[in-house]
Amino acid sequence: MTEERKPRIDRLFVDKKDFDDFNRLKEKDTPFAGVHNHEIFIAAMVTGYREGCKIELRNRKEFFFEKDLTDEESALINAVAVADEGGLNVLLNKQKTYSIAEQYATGGISLLKAKVLSGEYGSYAKKLESDLLRAYEQIAQNIQEPSADAEFSLEEIPTLELIDKGECEKVEFKSSMSWDIRKEQYSKEMKIIIAKVVASFMNSKGGILIIGVGDDKTILGLEKDLARLHDSLDQFELTFTELINAYIGKSRRPFVDIKFEKIDDKQIAVVRVVKSPRPAYVRYDGNEDFCIREGNSTHTMGISEANDYIRDNWPDLK
Repeated sequence: MTEERKPRIDRLFVDKKDFDDFNRLKEKDTPFAGVHNHEIFIAAMVTGYREGCKIELRNRKEFFFEKDLTDEESALINAVAVADEGGLNVLLNKQKTYSIAEQYATGGISLLKAKVLSGEYGSYAKKLESDLLRAYEQIAQNIQEPSADAEFSLEEIPTLELIDKGECEKVEFKSSMSWDIRKEQYSKEMKIIIAKVVASFMNSKGGILIIGVGDDKTILGLEKDLARLHDSLDQFELTFTELINAYIGKSRRPFVDIKFEKIDDKQIAVVRVVKSPRPAYVRYDGNEDFCIREGNSTHTMGISEANDYIRDNWPDLK
């Protein structure tokens, strides 16, 4: 089963039912006269957060672009998301961070409008300004955005964001499963390379292998692989399973999940790997390699080095 491409995270939304309320607060008879959409959005978001009112959007309507945000406004959005989730990991998922901001803005717009149009806004504005400043100072002083190599839940990060962040300890890209794009021919060596990457994730902290993406983040797709497999994603998954079974072993297949997504009208494969409870070896042509992750690459260890690593990482093995 394929998944439709998720939109790029380059804009923020409000609920269509609230669109007139947002625009009403920018008219000449309000304190927000002449402000831009992103400014009224931030005021509504902080109001919603301050009042504990968070509402899901049912009918999203584009309101402004991410590039319109100032550094302070971006920091406020991050501060609200971190406070709402109770941890920094949410900052690794821009889609979720913005969704939280949108929900608080949706919850806050009617409250903000009521304050403004009732004439109570004078004292409320000072309180809101204080809240804005305090929230910004908190994130500016105490929060540093985690790096792509930090501990995080890969499941929470959309594939497009993983690709945009680039390769790291837990993410690697490969152009194909069995097609050498340089030699323009089928290659058994490519399958062995794929097996080594998967085994390296099993022997480290787990990770994600994205097939159909170049080292430079170019979306290449699975066209060359699929051409050999009757353009069937089911056949691709079957071939991938046979690859794991042949080079790593059938007992390791349950630690790997493969799904397909479409990006820029091209199919890619997203392979999620969890750490194995026992060491995983890659066996081929009489060789037996033990691989781990080192930075953003796969490293094959020598015998003594591998033995030390195994003792340190699986101390309960007998």
